[in-house]
Amino acid sequence: MTKAILIDVENKEIKNVEIEEGIQDIYQNLNCQCFSVVSIDKNTDCFVDDESLLKQGYIDDDGTRHNLSGFKMGEMNLIMGNGLLVGSPDFDGNTTDVKVPLVIVEMAVKFVDFDNNDDKPQPFMSFSAWEF
Repeated sequence: MTKAILIDVENKEIKNVEIEEGIQDIYQNLNCQCFSVVSIDKNTDCFVDDESLLKQGYIDDDGTRHNLSGFKMGEMNLIMGNGLLVGSPDFDGNTTDVKVPLVIVEMAVKFVDFDNNDDKPQPFMSFSAWEF
């Protein structure tokens, strides 16, 4: 088991979690089908939903509205969807325990909601030609 910190944007909750070896627990905690890794610093990585900007807000069968949500941490760019903080990988590439204390993450995270899809950031990609 690896110690991690889950940033749950829908419930506006930050909590300690433990994840099993492999990727299934990462998918489950992030509530996604594809994830990427964002390097926070030399000791901390954040697993994020790779398709979060492609998703829309939705309304449950019972009428509960779920807005598109994300978070910012310090001076970082906005991250859409949940985040899972872990320690940087060891020499074998295995995820390690998160080293930053929960209280520090709670002070650094600011949750962001978008009431409609017109307000949300749009996916962006650019290419640059290299001259040799």
